[in-house]
Amino acid sequence: MRLRVPPRPQLGWWAALSLCVIAGTVLLGDVDRFENPQGEKHVYQYGEGQVDFSYTYLSARALLAGVNPYRHDRPEFTSGIWRPSDYGGYKQIYPPGSILMQVPLVWWKGTDWGAAAQIWFRLSLVALVVLAVITWTLAVRILGMPLSPMWIPFLLVCLALNTGVEMALERGQSDIVVALLAWGAVACFLRGRPGASVFLAMWGVSIKGYPLPLAGGLFLLSLDKRPRKYLLCGAAAGLVVFVLPVWSYWRDALRAARVRTDIFWAVWYNHGFGSAVYSFAPAWREKGRLILSVFALVVTIAAWWQCRRALTRGVPGGSALWVVSFATAALGMMIGYPSLSISYNLVLVLPGILLLVASQERLRRALAGPNWTEHAIGAALLATSTLLFTFRLGGDGPPGDGTGAPSSAFGLVGLFLFLAGVLARALLRRKDFTRAPGKKPPIRTAPSARAL
Repeated sequence: MRLRVPPRPQLGWWAALSLCVIAGTVLLGDVDRFENPQGEKHVYQYGEGQVDFSYTYLSARALLAGVNPYRHDRPEFTSGIWRPSDYGGYKQIYPPGSILMQVPLVWWKGTDWGAAAQIWFRLSLVALVVLAVITWTLAVRILGMPLSPMWIPFLLVCLALNTGVEMALERGQSDIVVALLAWGAVACFLRGRPGASVFLAMWGVSIKGYPLPLAGGLFLLSLDKRPRKYLLCGAAAGLVVFVLPVWSYWRDALRAARVRTDIFWAVWYNHGFGSAVYSFAPAWREKGRLILSVFALVVTIAAWWQCRRALTRGVPGGSALWVVSFATAALGMMIGYPSLSISYNLVLVLPGILLLVASQERLRRALAGPNWTEHAIGAALLATSTLLFTFRLGGDGPPGDGTGAPSSAFGLVGLFLFLAGVLARALLRRKDFTRAPGKKPPIRTAPSARAL
């Protein structure tokens, strides 16, 4: 009996291997928490569920009562879980958009924040489904070939069942919605809808500031497109809807955010750049955080410049690849900078990681490197994505103890090292090799378009 070599997967062997490892890591991390002698050992449970949601919900009630959510003396609007003394005396540390977003639920449920949190939980699940669909559509656009919709459930598993996203669901955090708005902005930009793109990005910025460089970058890229009226209308609508109604609170919000940014916890669920440095050289934590942040900023600027070059040359799939690279770098820089960056915000970059893994064949052609480039890219993305989706290496006891190494912090640093190498190669090329002149780029596919 003669053994047949299986057909080459549609996305390439390295992409197939990386995606399978990611899915396996996610599933294992979701089910092994039930193994004795201890129960839940990944998601950091606190209180009765969705307690972070209760924090902004109280501030939304204060807002409707005409009280400053950040500085007041009203005990009914003050959280009994987080002491203001721990945050510079501020009663709220999230941007005004996070508070404004909860106003409809306050109108609906009043003082019953638990009932409102259940609604928020279900909305977050819907947001994850839509995020998986957007990730699939972006993959189709980058690859320039049919990709079965059956990939959507696979992407949903990777995005929804990892430790960080489950922590966001348990705490009632808004990062899932922010990720949906950020990647929705990327999708709208690539569809030629700059107004909707900037509007969504500004919405995300108003909730949590992480998409700020992404919003600015997309706005600048859209200035080259005519007419500009749609872009300006989208930006104006974002200001009117998300900024002006709470304008008087932004100064306090920025000061509270500064206090929050400088807090540091040496725990596995802190994946900021400072946490990665602290794991090897505690004395260098702050200096190392700043160095890595500057490095990430340089990589993000390089990604934006390469993105602009690709858009100017009109390479359909190639431009989408570089837009996704810029978005991943811009969001990764922002979640890596704070001294305390908790695992639930990593969902902002996870769609970008999945897209880079899936599109590494196109990335290899864009770089036009030697044959070994395929294996270098594949191995680097495999290592980086595995670290990012693992979250915790070693450690004993429940997650609240914080023991174990912050693997996602190492993965985030690895992501920027990978992007730095890729972008250096791309920017030094005088030509874009993603397609031959006047022709669509050839792409190796398996006999069946539905093969992995």
